[in-house]
Amino acid sequence: MKKALLFAVLGMAAASQAGAQGLFKCTVEGKLTYQSMPCPKGGAAIDYPPPPTAAQVKAAQARAQEDRERADQLVERNRLAREKKAKEEADAARDAASKPAPKQSCDSLRTRREELYGQRNENRRNSQLDAMSKTQNDIDKLEAEYTKAACGPLD
Repeated sequence: MKKALLFAVLGMAAASQAGAQGLFKCTVEGKLTYQSMPCPKGGAAIDYPPPPTAAQVKAAQARAQEDRERADQLVERNRLAREKKAKEEADAARDAASKPAPKQSCDSLRTRREELYGQRNENRRNSQLDAMSKTQNDIDKLEAEYTKAACGPLD
């Protein structure tokens, strides 16, 4: 950032020197050129604004510094908010995991699992491979739910 500022100041210093001399737009041998001396045959002088004053440069630097500080504050606020949210989510997950699932819910999941295993085995005996595959997917989902509900080990 300091290098960019240094180049900007040097560029303004060079521009102020060029401004004192003037800038001309010329056509030489069919090619458009810009030069600090008047064109030999016609051409046009280019008007451009004067370079910024030292006070304007200083004010721009102060605004840039304020912008950097505001950006740093915003980054810090966002980081803190993300950390707080992650902590709250971790706390909520820990609290949910520490609570045992209701006995009735675990019993119904266990019963449904037994039904699905029976259905899958029946599909296997009847060589209904598509139905067996679908039933196995249902079993996998139910077992994930069973584990999530902390119902204990699967038998």
